[in-house]
Amino acid sequence: MNFKESVLFAIKKAYREKKELVVGKEENQWVIRELADPKSDMLSPSIIVTGQGIKYPDHEDLYARLVSMGA
Repeated sequence: MNFKESVLFAIKKAYREKKELVVGKEENQWVIRELADPKSDMLSPSIIVTGQGIKYPDHEDLYARLVSMGA
């Protein structure tokens, strides 16, 4: 999955599971981890999503930049 697809999938998954998730890059691929997972701290770049969407406004800016770059 590319970045945009990963974020959309993570939002749907967060809604179903009622959890906060992190979408980030690990070893040249986009992964989804639970926020409570210690490995989520190692993802870079990364954004936090909830069942309602992207959690923080600055993450929305990062999302827009990454999508415009073709991530």
